Amino acid sequence: GFINIFFHNIFLIEKLKNIILEDNNYGQNNSGKGLKINIEFVSANPTGPIHIAHVRGAVYGDVLSNILEKNGYKVIREYYINDAGSQISLLCKSLFIRYQQLNGLKVDIKEDEYPGLYLIDIAKEIFAKDKDKWLTINKDERDKYFKKYAINRILTSIKNDLNNININFNKFTFETDIIKKNLINDIIKTLKQKNLLYKGRLKKPKGENNINWKPKTQLLFKSTAFNDDIDRTIQKDNGEWTYFANDAAYHYDKIQRNFDKLINVWGADHIGYIKRMKSIVEVMSNNKNFLDIQICQIVRILKNGKILKMSKRDGDFITLNSIYNKVGKDPLRYYMISKKNETPIDFDLNKVLEKNKDNPVFYCQYAYARASSVINKALNIDKFKEFKNQKINFDNDNISKYEREIILRILSWPYILNQSSKTKQPHKIVNFIEDLSTSFHSFWNKGKDDENLRFIDISNEKKTISKLLWIESMRIILKNAFQIIGIKALEKM
Repeated sequence: GFINIFFHNIFLIEKLKNIILEDNNYGQNNSGKGLKINIEFVSANPTGPIHIAHVRGAVYGDVLSNILEKNGYKVIREYYINDAGSQISLLCKSLFIRYQQLNGLKVDIKEDEYPGLYLIDIAKEIFAKDKDKWLTINKDERDKYFKKYAINRILTSIKNDLNNININFNKFTFETDIIKKNLINDIIKTLKQKNLLYKGRLKKPKGENNINWKPKTQLLFKSTAFNDDIDRTIQKDNGEWTYFANDAAYHYDKIQRNFDKLINVWGADHIGYIKRMKSIVEVMSNNKNFLDIQICQIVRILKNGKILKMSKRDGDFITLNSIYNKVGKDPLRYYMISKKNETPIDFDLNKVLEKNKDNPVFYCQYAYARASSVINKALNIDKFKEFKNQKINFDNDNISKYEREIILRILSWPYILNQSSKTKQPHKIVNFIEDLSTSFHSFWNKGKDDENLRFIDISNEKKTISKLLWIESMRIILKNAFQIIGIKALEKM
């Protein structure tokens, strides 16, 4: 059933006073009790620029970090760099082909290699510096140089693109550094002690079309003991550790850094990887809930009503940088958390550039700008310059039912902030500011027809001060919410 609760105006007024006193700190709490949380997000392979498929997880991870910090957690933002394995080898091979082409050799990029034009630019840098030097140097030395150069160059580009939308990390961890620590040996020892490791053969994977496929004896982790669909390969038949093994070692490294909880933000294409990762982390940490994995669904880019396609084969990606150059930081950040992370998003390039109520980010920023115009106008009138210090003059009788509705929304901010932390759902904050902005714009428009609802009345000081106090409170709340989302609170629009 429902419980109906009624608040007297005097109670609401006292709460508004707290907002003005606490300002940017209003709504913060210590529900996190200083617990250390590691949030790993983005972690795109350094094989090309950040593209739109990565952006949603990037913004979600950053905003969730902001929310958790406001709720008393200590957050470390981390980016894991997969700088080992077959994809990096393929990247180096593709880069060398581009370098050979610049030296006049007729070599073509194959279907399974990286065709992106960004590799031509990197190859041009090497060619400009070294000319044909690397055509005659032995393969091992050349591969080592090309790998290091490509990763550094691409990683710098990734950092710059993310920085454009105000996303930065406390720590970058390299897969090669994790491998050097030999943490897999500790994991193997633990798995053996718990009888969770055995040599066996897996059935042919679904979708495997290789007619020459044969079952192989491999070292397997009993992930089915943790409700996984099948057991997972730790070590291949040739003795190589699998990607899963290296990933397990990375998580073991994080466990050793004494975090109280790990959060991973993954794309929808990693859903099938969740059970095995959570199960092995449970074994290593002795904590069933130590790893929390949040999935971000796909983002479709629309322009003129049509979906813009991306093609991996052609190296045709819609990059973060290209979208940022079209729409800027604020629409990107806002729209990427405007829906629950498990829900797909359509990012309409036409819509986000419109300056009307159909564009939510504009509509919310405009509410703040309108409120600021009222406050700035009042500050130029002598009797209202010190309105923040005249809380005693708040007049209950001059609060309309429309204003009461707005005040109730304003005062729900601490609850919204706490709930968005508990549920790990930043979109709750977006919903909140949209509802608040809609109520405010509606009240603004009512003032055009009803003089009694207008904000500044020179002849009625108490009435005006009452309105200024809740408007200022609303500005504080909107600004706090904007800071968490990572968008600007604009004084003028």
